[in-house]
Amino acid sequence: MKINTHVGSVDISIDTSRLDKNIGEAQKLLNMQIVADCDPLIPFQQGALRNSVNYPQGINGGEIEWSTPYAHYQYEGELYLAENGSSWAKKYEKKYPAGEPLSYHTEGTGDHWFETAKEQHKEEWIKLVKETAGRG
Repeated sequence: MKINTHVGSVDISIDTSRLDKNIGEAQKLLNMQIVADCDPLIPFQQGALRNSVNYPQGINGGEIEWSTPYAHYQYEGELYLAENGSSWAKKYEKKYPAGEPLSYHTEGTGDHWFETAKEQHKEEWIKLVKETAGRG
């Protein structure tokens, strides 16, 4: 983007294209690193949840989601049941929290994996963004 303005008797021209490109690259690298750091924390049975990651706004966007039908329940870490008390529900059937925590069978995995990864890797993520955005 080019910004041209006049302040008092001074003409100011700024070209932010290098910075814009670097920020886009930083977001992409951050997204990829977040997914890599979350992966070992995500519950694993057959791998479908870990493999369901997508970027609703594209790889350079600011959102990451895991899109299996049960991703929300795994992330919340609480058992949800249908009206009939079953943990299985028909498509579009509403489920309700049962007040019981889920049991995760793969060691080191659990709920709220993004928050856990952020606790573990926040400083590395900040460094990655600063280095990439500040490139010449």
